[in-house]
Amino acid sequence: MPEPVSPRPWARGLAPTLVAWRGLVRASLQVALSYRGRMVLWVLSGFFPLLLMAVWLTVVAEAGPPAGWTTGDFLAYFAAAAVVWHVTGAHIVWEWDQDMRSGDLSSKLLLPVHPFFQYAAWDFGHRVVMAAGVVPLWILAAWALPALEYDAGVGRLILTGAAILLAWALSAVMGLTVGLLGFWSTQTTNIWMLWWGLGSLVSGWVAPLELIPDWLRSVAMVLPFRSTLGFPAELISGRLAAAEIALGFGIGLAWTTAFGVLYAIGWRRGVRRFQAVAG
Repeated sequence: MPEPVSPRPWARGLAPTLVAWRGLVRASLQVALSYRGRMVLWVLSGFFPLLLMAVWLTVVAEAGPPAGWTTGDFLAYFAAAAVVWHVTGAHIVWEWDQDMRSGDLSSKLLLPVHPFFQYAAWDFGHRVVMAAGVVPLWILAAWALPALEYDAGVGRLILTGAAILLAWALSAVMGLTVGLLGFWSTQTTNIWMLWWGLGSLVSGWVAPLELIPDWLRSVAMVLPFRSTLGFPAELISGRLAAAEIALGFGIGLAWTTAFGVLYAIGWRRGVRRFQAVAG
């Protein structure tokens, strides 16, 4: 029988994990491509920012655009937000909760790769398939619609790619950390929905942060939620100066590290409470 993994997420070493990661991602890609109907549903559910865009455009048509914003700016921002959501939105909590309830987490504990990386690889593969579907549509829309314009050079595209990767990493580690509550509670998914529901107000999901009250924007800038959605969307839309870009990356990296530490602590304490057999 394979040796169970250590409770410490990093105890197995980086090199074996990277080797296993490639195989895990390939398996995730195959699963995602096999369940195309589910992927279509995920795509449709992620177009909520476009509905909000329609609301904002109606407001602009009746009351005029806010200072510093045009109709094209709203189109560019919300189209980018929809794409970022599809590429970075983590569904790990539901997989974790299902495996914990069914006992399948026991099987993952027997593999020579920590469950953290197994779930992260599963989500990453699904995000890659999602990106392969929505990014070409986004590029086509930007080419076909004159109002949907992005003044983005090579440097900004590289920075946006890095911001999207950071947004995914933060979403994943944040979801996995909240998922650990399943060791103590049966309401993990409800807690996550409450967590993200509150966070969506300050992530740039409902409205660009430039358009919310100053006091709320000040709070939103230092919370983790903007880093998972609003920051990449603002970056590709060309609404950030160099200092703001550096600050955005710094905040995102800080929260990713903080949740990584919380996960490591929570895992060591929670895994001792887990009692189940594979179903």
